[in-house]
Amino acid sequence: MKTSEPAYLVRRIADAWIAADETFSQFYELEPAKELEPQRPPDLPGVEPAQAPFFLYEPLIGHPAPQLAILGIPHSGGTSMLNSSVAGLAHALRVESWKKVIYPSLQESGNSSLYDIGSGRRLLESVAMQDWGTCLINEAEADTAVPYKKGLAAALDHALDQQAILCCIGGDHSITHAVLQMMAKAPGSRRVLVQFDAHHDCGIDAIHQEHPSHSNFVRHLLEQGTVAAVVQIGLRGLRSADQIYSHPGLIQISAEYMTPERVSHVLNEVRQKYDVDSAYLTFDLDSLDPGSFPFVDFPIAAGPTWQNIRDCVTAALEAPLFYVGMDMVEGQGVQSDRHIPGQYELALRMLVYMMDGIDRNRRRFEKFSRISVTREEMLSEVGASMNKGSKEV
Repeated sequence: MKTSEPAYLVRRIADAWIAADETFSQFYELEPAKELEPQRPPDLPGVEPAQAPFFLYEPLIGHPAPQLAILGIPHSGGTSMLNSSVAGLAHALRVESWKKVIYPSLQESGNSSLYDIGSGRRLLESVAMQDWGTCLINEAEADTAVPYKKGLAAALDHALDQQAILCCIGGDHSITHAVLQMMAKAPGSRRVLVQFDAHHDCGIDAIHQEHPSHSNFVRHLLEQGTVAAVVQIGLRGLRSADQIYSHPGLIQISAEYMTPERVSHVLNEVRQKYDVDSAYLTFDLDSLDPGSFPFVDFPIAAGPTWQNIRDCVTAALEAPLFYVGMDMVEGQGVQSDRHIPGQYELALRMLVYMMDGIDRNRRRFEKFSRISVTREEMLSEVGASMNKGSKEV
């Protein structure tokens, strides 16, 4: 019988660290050591560190630098809903995540991961991640489109320096416009926005149409040339005639016809047709059916099942596109941290799948970038490996 050994760091009590084995059936007291100390989040101007991080997880000093960072953007100035509470989504998800603790591994990298009982999958097991905190809203710039610009700019710059992927949590959907506008992009490169949403966010307003908002930011991104194309997945419901918008770079997959296979096929076509070399993923929580997650400002019924939308998100992240960032937006805040509705676990679960998938995407492309191949050969190889059952490479 194999002797049990310490595998995960569980908690600190006074000057001692408590560790557990892989099955959490045996516990150990460890001597203090520098490598067991947590990595502190970066001191970013305009960003307030979290009182307690997502999943109560802190990477150890002995671990690699985080390659996936979480940033809250509590902005609701881009929504048309009076007294919207969407600025509180990041806080609500952070508090909900404290029920799902992730422990750092005592090895050189890795963690205890999360286990999805429904799918039987372990998630985030190999992800080097860190919660960088929440952007501060500058009251002096509250009436501007980006009153959180200082913190977002600092986070984007640090992510670029660390070669980390930034996961932003809103806030309303106008934050996607700000992130994409401020995100570094090589001259001549072309990016696609992959958007899960019940709405197409291309609205035209006789008074406010020149200002990017949650309801028109996609139109602004396309007309400004910030992205080469936008693939929208999960659209549904009725629209007035003045709410319809068309653009050569706007590709839509309605909720009625969305399947993982269709998502994969369309994204591969878009990659080739528009010659895109990177992608950004945005997930509006109103893409979920309101029967599953009703806490959004503009719910639309007849949404896809949880399983279908999860599988479509997974398929999008397994397409031969290199994802440079992602966000989750438009969920409402909560009135009390002690009474978070159970449906928020579903939003957190989706966030975990997105984080896990985008990290797998990063590692696949990193593998092929170490090989001397052309960009087209790399994309072809990545696509072929993904089509073999989406196994880790």
